[in-house]
Amino acid sequence: MSRPLDRKAGSKRLIPEAKDQWYVLHVLSNKERRSVENLNRLFKEDEEMGALLQSAPLVPTEKVEDVRNGKKYIVERKLYPGYVYLNFALRRPDGSLNNDAWYKIQAVDGVISFACGRNKEPLPMSKKDVEELMAEIERRSGAARPKVTYTVGEEVVVLDGAFAGEHGVVEMVDAERGRLRVGVTMFGRSNPLDLDYTQVARLPEDEKGSI
Repeated sequence: MSRPLDRKAGSKRLIPEAKDQWYVLHVLSNKERRSVENLNRLFKEDEEMGALLQSAPLVPTEKVEDVRNGKKYIVERKLYPGYVYLNFALRRPDGSLNNDAWYKIQAVDGVISFACGRNKEPLPMSKKDVEELMAEIERRSGAARPKVTYTVGEEVVVLDGAFAGEHGVVEMVDAERGRLRVGVTMFGRSNPLDLDYTQVARLPEDEKGSI
């Protein structure tokens, strides 16, 4: 799933029970956390709104391994920038929309609209879409993934060790471990090096083809 699920207002579907209603909120980019704080403030201060909330607003994230000045850093990256997932009973048991709740959520600072559109009635995500979302979140919840990825055949420069400064070609990629096998040619022969992602960098465009 490469992007948030945008429900079309014209779609016909059975309305899930209150606990299973999930909606996609479009919020200001880079203001996802602040938007969630403002939503939580609304739910805390407005008892009727709080009673409709089924679980905490969700901003799916994953941990990624970044490299700066040759050092590894673990950072948190949002899976879907500009979106918040809301488990909220916006629809009544008969399927009708709670307009008062709808307006209050859209008036929260940082919230732009429900993903289906500002002037269209929001529909909850389907059961299948919710399951896919949760599976994706679970899949990304493991160990930190390398932020930078490499492909076989890509030209790189070695940053560390006896071959520092030498250019090489990626021969094998182990993305899970963040390791590479790089072939560096010296004295007419190729030397395979087993390196960490932090020990190489992509070759600048103006230097490619020099190997």
